[in-house]
Parts: sequence; C-alpha cells; structure tokens
Amino acid sequence: MNIIRGNKEKLETQLIDIFVKEINTLLKKKDKIIIGIPGGTSVQGIFERFKTLNITWSKVHIFLVDERLIGNDDPQSNFKLANDAFINDLINKKVLPKQNIHPFNYDPNKNDGGVSAYEKDFLKQGEAFDIVILGAGEDGHIASLFPNHPSIQDESNYFIKVKNSPKPPPLRMSATKKLISSAKISFLLFLGKNKKAALENFLNENISLAACPAKITKNIK
Repeated sequence: MNIIRGNKEKLETQLIDIFVKEINTLLKKKDKIIIGIPGGTSVQGIFERFKTLNITWSKVHIFLVDERLIGNDDPQSNFKLANDAFINDLINKKVLPKQNIHPFNYDPNKNDGGVSAYEKDFLKQGEAFDIVILGAGEDGHIASLFPNHPSIQDESNYFIKVKNSPKPPPLRMSATKKLISSAKISFLLFLGKNKKAALENFLNENISLAACPAKITKNIK
C-alpha cells in the first residue's frame, strides 16, 4: 500500500514516480493491466500529469472505481473529469486506444442503473485491478463506500449500486470492498488539511474498517 500525503505538488510527483515504476514492472509480466481511477477534483493534478507519462498506454485498461448515476457528459461525472483531464488527450495523440477506456454508462431503465453491464465489461478484461488509485474523503470513505453505511457492508464481488449515499447525489456505482482489496497495488491519497482527521482514523488501530472504509487498502501492496 502506498499512502501518499504531504505537500500537494511533491505528493503528486511522488505518486507519479511510483506509478510509472509499478506499471513498467507489471508490463514485464503481463500483456495488459487494469487500472482503477477515482473521481473528485483533488486528483485533477495527477490526471494532468498522466498526459506526459512515458508508459505503454496501449496495454492499459482504465475503469472507474465509482461514478454518479448520471450521464458521462454531465459536469459532475467522474468520467468527464478524467476524460477532460487526460483521457481525451491521450486518445487524440493515438497512444491510448479508445477501446481501452471503460466509462460507466448509466442506464435509467435498468434497476441496477447499468452496474451488471459494467461488471460484465470488467470481467472481460480480468477479475481484479492491477493498480487502484483512491482518494479518501473527509469521513474516510473511498470510492462510494461510506462509513457505517450499507455500501461498506456489502459482500458482492465486483460492483454495486449505492443507494442513499450520505454524499450527494444519492445514487452511485462503486467498486466493492472485495474488488478493491483484491488489487495488486494501491495508492491511497489524503489530500488537503480537511483530510487530517480521516488520516488519523485510518492510522488508528482502534477504528474499525466499517467506520473508516479507507482501511480496505491496509493489506494491499
């Protein structure tokens, strides 16, 4: 597990250096790797740096660890944030194949909003994230798994529809704790002074995983 904290610029540089090293190591052993990326504006700087990375993007598949149940062109969409920050640029440069990008397509006509279809798409590529990047919220949530909420209690294997999210909007899609914990490598970020309490809870052995979902990453490299 890579816990990243401190000055934002140094933090981003540190993460990128480790990220590139880990990807290149994985690609010596595998033909393709699966990366899970988070939403939120706090990771925008990291996404911007992705545009200049010297890695074999053609062997990288990108999935979201969570998404709001809205359209991909909605300003609040996690995919739109990532697409605008780096994905579209890499596609236009023809270094990242469009088929390697896996946005969550919200389907309001399905009871699960399209979660089962996303899970099926994921399983075509593999059964676990090779690398997952996660940003901790002020309450210690990661992806859309919230403290003392049904989402963190769910024992599903891959993805779930999250209802009544304590953070708006109420309907979301999220990778499960099982899927996140099965990742080979994780990066957990506590960005900003408002995440200090979340970091303290994460490091406090007396705080349960249910009360601090970020602890899911504790047993990942």
